[in-house]
Amino acid sequence: MDGLDNRINAASPAGSYRSRVWAAVRTATVEHKFLVLLLVLFVAKGVAITFVHAPYTGHDEVAHYAYLQVVADEHRVPTLPDLQEWRAFYDREGEPGHDRMPPEFWAYCRFTTLGWDPGCKGVDRKPSAVYAMSLGGLYFPTGWIYTANHPPLYYLVMTPLYWLTDGLSIEGQLYAMRLAALPFGLMTVLFAFLTVRTLFPRDRFLAMTVPALVAFQPQISYEAAMLNNDILAIAFTSAVIWLLVKGLKTGFPIRTVVLIGFCYGLAVLSKNTSLTTGGIVAFAMIFGLGLCNWRQWLPKGALAAGVTALMIWPWYLFMHRTYGDFTGLGRIRELQYWNYQSGNLPTIWSQLTSQRFFWARWRETWGEFGWRLIPLGEVGSWPLLRALLWITIVAMFGIAVWAIRFHRVNRAMLRAAGEVEARSIAQRAESIFVLERWQMVGVLTMGVTCMLAYAAILQFGTTFSLTQARYYFPAIVPAAILAMLGLRSLIPRRWLSYGQVGVFASLVVLTVIIYSGYVIPYWSTADQLYVEIDPFFR
Repeated sequence: MDGLDNRINAASPAGSYRSRVWAAVRTATVEHKFLVLLLVLFVAKGVAITFVHAPYTGHDEVAHYAYLQVVADEHRVPTLPDLQEWRAFYDREGEPGHDRMPPEFWAYCRFTTLGWDPGCKGVDRKPSAVYAMSLGGLYFPTGWIYTANHPPLYYLVMTPLYWLTDGLSIEGQLYAMRLAALPFGLMTVLFAFLTVRTLFPRDRFLAMTVPALVAFQPQISYEAAMLNNDILAIAFTSAVIWLLVKGLKTGFPIRTVVLIGFCYGLAVLSKNTSLTTGGIVAFAMIFGLGLCNWRQWLPKGALAAGVTALMIWPWYLFMHRTYGDFTGLGRIRELQYWNYQSGNLPTIWSQLTSQRFFWARWRETWGEFGWRLIPLGEVGSWPLLRALLWITIVAMFGIAVWAIRFHRVNRAMLRAAGEVEARSIAQRAESIFVLERWQMVGVLTMGVTCMLAYAAILQFGTTFSLTQARYYFPAIVPAAILAMLGLRSLIPRRWLSYGQVGVFASLVVLTVIIYSGYVIPYWSTADQLYVEIDPFFR
């Protein structure tokens, strides 16, 4: 009877579906089973992070909500006030005329940038909405939506959810929108797996550790559990990176080129920090197809650029007509009266050689969630951050070791007397040291991506004092590939299985340490601070 029941179940549609699922599970590779486990853990961790952090304490969550509210309720994007026009309006009518944060959000004003009511950062009183202030006899607007120069894609995506949750409190809406960011974090982890699997198809260590590092990097998980547009830019940039590696392998067929342009367009419409991705696309295409082979890379590059331009030109035309430039940063700098008040603007070189600047970015890479709220240790010690730095230095040393061994193996193959001897050398070497030309260009593309991402925050820091580490998070997949490739080159082949388990276990322990040792204790001691200003805690 059991055999008959099994045959009946298999014959039914539900039984057939279960059989196919079970067969897929049984035949799946270890790497794919691990990926599924990783995605499940990422979702569980993201849900926990969503509710661990107090409402609107994520960077710019207040401003992002205000932008979203204008899009959903008024069917337009907010604009930055023109300082001279605003002052003329204020002198004439008194009531400030600009797109403003809703009054109920002044309870959270201490989690925004400067430029609000100067007393809002204090904890001795309940903040109230103030939309103008005087400084040195000059009036400035406050409470303006400082994310108004951001591209609109994220807010358009979130608008249906805003309408569905319109009956909830602003805190309830926030949690719904935080949870809605999780799929984009999952996309980033998935693209990390696809990228490394394409670039190093025979290496299990990299296939398991690279997506694990992306999934457990504390700030990537945080971005994927907050109300912000960063995670969209990270996810779509990661898609571009995967498509570039795929294009390097296949010679950039037209379909892949069009998808590259499309995903690049989505990344740019998510956040302006994705603009540097264009340089990465150009590098991969030019050197992947051959520097002298311009008849191939020029039209294909033009096609990708054309697809992107077709997607983004309405937004940048609107920006230029509204602000006189394509970013609106000139107006933001004018409104931010507190930005580099001394007038001594830093240079790229001064930031690059500044130990203080480096440590600030390093702290933001691993902790200080939101607006630099939660440091990972006392200032001056930071044992956890120093340990992470030493591990990173070891990984960078491993990249140098990999480059040397790669050069030696390939030189030995070139000097081999014949094809049989060259094949023998390749078989004795590990797969990460025997690469085809497209793979080598792929590794170089990962390096160029990381350098351009860091150069972008250096350039931004020459004008704005609020440059932050999260601006290079779109390069998380290339950074993870290089870090794990460096560690992989230092681990003997017979210890690789232990190494990948060790990397995964270390990442889990790191997450436990950060949240049990820093994040949760911070909020448990901060509760009394928010009782007066945060209705969620009442």
